[in-house]
Amino acid sequence: MTREIIGFLMISLVAVIALLIWRSTRKRRSQQESVIIAPSPASSIGEHESFYVSTVLASNPLERVWAHGLAMRGKASLGIDVNGISVNRTGEASFLIPKANIEVLGAASATIDKGVERDGLTAIFWRLGETKVVTHFRFAKPEVRKDFENKVSQLIGAQIG
Repeated sequence: MTREIIGFLMISLVAVIALLIWRSTRKRRSQQESVIIAPSPASSIGEHESFYVSTVLASNPLERVWAHGLAMRGKASLGIDVNGISVNRTGEASFLIPKANIEVLGAASATIDKGVERDGLTAIFWRLGETKVVTHFRFAKPEVRKDFENKVSQLIGAQIG
């Protein structure tokens, strides 16, 4: 009987912790959505296969942007057109990084929950409304990454920084 009670208490503890995490995440998302505007929908079909890693606040790179569904990682295809960079995510809402809002295209070795080899991530510094954010992508093929970065450099008229 004692084992059953201890087992029930442990399962209950896990359930309570999961509920607290869910409420905390929901509260953070709600707070961010009251300050951060929703991104525009994607405007083109993706041609560059990548992995969407994260979007974080530029002022606090250890704080993930939960607002408007930007928190979840996953596969993405990136399209580039005159409007900007379309991020078409698998299973999540797709969004547009407008050309006029892109500030810097660079490389990174780590983000909030992902560390890779030196400069293994492509980082796009941009403005989501008045909020400066950084979106990170990981490319499986170096030639796809190079092609993407060259096209973005041509789009914004600047070199990779």
